[in-house]
Amino acid sequence: MAENINWNFVIQALGGPSVSGAGTIEADAYDKLTITVPDGESQVVNLAPNGDISLLVVNPAVPNADLSYEVDGDAVPLDGPHILIGAGAVGLLGDITSLEFTNNTGADAVIGILIGRDATP
Repeated sequence: MAENINWNFVIQALGGPSVSGAGTIEADAYDKLTITVPDGESQVVNLAPNGDISLLVVNPAVPNADLSYEVDGDAVPLDGPHILIGAGAVGLLGDITSLEFTNNTGADAVIGILIGRDATP
């Protein structure tokens, strides 16, 4: 039985235009993780065994350009929440099954992760 994950967003420029969207992602399973990456260290987090992810939210408790994860050898700063909705958006990260986080912020970093995935490819 599929799980339904509802999403919505609103982005508005002060005194200017706004963009909004809402929808539902169907997924076989979802995982919610909260990890702590100690200062000055890196940590690998397993996301999905088959890499078939349709929703990925990576939300640092305290956004910081010195907190990052690696994609294809490049550091991606977590200077805000990263929200990828749909297999196409998640596919921008490649065929990922895990992410390696690196914390150089001067303090331990707490990161919330929400994954919607296909458990029966």
